[in-house]
Amino acid sequence: MTGPIRPLPPMISFVAPSGTGKTTLVEQVIRQLTAGGLQVAGVKHDAHRIELDTEGKDSWRMRKAGADTLLVGANQLAWMSDETESPPLDKLVELFFSTADVVIVEGYRSAGLPTILVERSEVSDPTWHRPTSQIVATVHPSEVDRAVEAVLAHIAWP
Repeated sequence: MTGPIRPLPPMISFVAPSGTGKTTLVEQVIRQLTAGGLQVAGVKHDAHRIELDTEGKDSWRMRKAGADTLLVGANQLAWMSDETESPPLDKLVELFFSTADVVIVEGYRSAGLPTILVERSEVSDPTWHRPTSQIVATVHPSEVDRAVEAVLAHIAWP
């Protein structure tokens, strides 16, 4: 008999143009949340192809032999796929982060998640499109406490 189905942990996204300081802010937010006793998971969207394989290694050889998708791991886990689209974010969270108290997402600005917009006036990217909905806070990269408060308010943590 299985136990009750646990709902997905709340997700909140941090978005900003590259070079704004969002990763540094996310790092500090995660550090404060975990110091406060929360189990935090993280998802990083990367618009560029990440190469995890090393030529000649077993995983590289399996992919070159024709494996479309490969899961590599023991103490660490890497998922590699030639899919043109990644699985929906909620499916990834369900598979890998179901026991987390909160999932901090960097990027995925079009996923419709509650979003913390990171802004720094001296960084501008005319090709970057600001999300149009679900913004729960706008913070400067130095406003770690404000960002933490926005996350805690979103997940209704005391």
